[in-house]
Amino acid sequence: MLAVFKTGGKQYSAKTGQIVKVEKLKGNKGDDISFNNVLAICDDKNNTIGSPLINGAIVKAKIVDQIRDKKVIVFKKRQRQNYRSTQGHRQYLTILKIESISIGNKVSSKKSKDDNVTKESNKTETKITTKKKTTKKKVAVKKTAIKKKKTLTKK
Repeated sequence: MLAVFKTGGKQYSAKTGQIVKVEKLKGNKGDDISFNNVLAICDDKNNTIGSPLINGAIVKAKIVDQIRDKKVIVFKKRQRQNYRSTQGHRQYLTILKIESISIGNKVSSKKSKDDNVTKESNKTETKITTKKKTTKKKVAVKKTAIKKKKTLTKK
């Protein structure tokens, strides 16, 4: 089940078990949030589009983390005026994990296969990191040059 919901003035599409970065929301790590502003829901058989919202549709999510996005550089310049201005900005974001999508009595809240895959991949990564061998680098030996002596002769 796929849902399109609205928060922070933007629209996001999400499936159950997916991780989504949205504009900063109030709440702490581990809190549950539900979104009532659902614009569309696509099922494997039915497509429901609201006008503008779907009544009784809810997207439930859990806050994974509160972070800041990458820095965006804003550079302004006016030609032949000796005007240059540089400014940076980092947006506050909330990372959500979509737990369930429901419309009326239909609920999509199955556990995703991604959780099992990530656990298995973490295990293989730890095995790989423990098997790394350290190799010694060859050190170059400095050669000393023989200095020639100059003799001065008088004429």
